[in-house]
This record gives sequence, structure tokens and C-alpha cells, in this order.
Amino acid sequence: MQVAESTGHDVMLLATVSFRAQPHKRAELLSAIDETAERMRHAPGCQRCRLLVDNEDSNAFMLASEWQTLFAAEAFFASRDFQVFKGIRILLRDEPVMIFDDVRSRVTRLIHAR
Repeated sequence: MQVAESTGHDVMLLATVSFRAQPHKRAELLSAIDETAERMRHAPGCQRCRLLVDNEDSNAFMLASEWQTLFAAEAFFASRDFQVFKGIRILLRDEPVMIFDDVRSRVTRLIHAR
């Protein structure tokens, strides 16, 4: 098994935005989220961005992004590029929730077939 481990000096911020679409507005919401995710991927300090769909509720989503610093993440979420997401409130079932996690280490393992 190959293992890659961070040195402990790399600090990463994981930002997640969880939200639920109104079922009849799902396609419209996904179009707006695609635009937001694309802008996020090109933002300074963003290392990765993924849109995840809940396998039990196809109208529940999580936009997960990894940032080099809290400053970079907060700058993006306060920017005009994130305003598109704020404007989609009428497409959501309830208020979105944002969580920031400070990740100080990460272990990556490859899963090999036996």
C-alpha cells in the first residue's frame, strides 16, 4: 500500500456549503451552481472544488472546496464571484449552511485489489 502523508506544515481550509433545491427548480439551480463552481476553481488560493449530491436525497447538495488559507476562502465568499450563489436563494428549500474546517494533515492511501 502506498501512503502519502503531509508534512504537517501544510494547512488547508476545507469550506463546504450545504443546500437543498426545490425539486421543480433543480435544473435551474444546477446551472447557477456550475457557474459558481467554475469561478471558485479559478479563484486565487482555491486548490479544488467539487459539487456532491446526496445519494438519499437528489435535491441535497454540498459544494466542497479546498483553500490554501482562510483569507483566500473568505475573500472569495465575500467577492462578486460568489454573489451568483447568494442570488439563487429562491431556488432553495431552506437557508444554505457554510462550514469551514481547518485541516492540518491528510493521509492518502491507494486501495489495491487483492
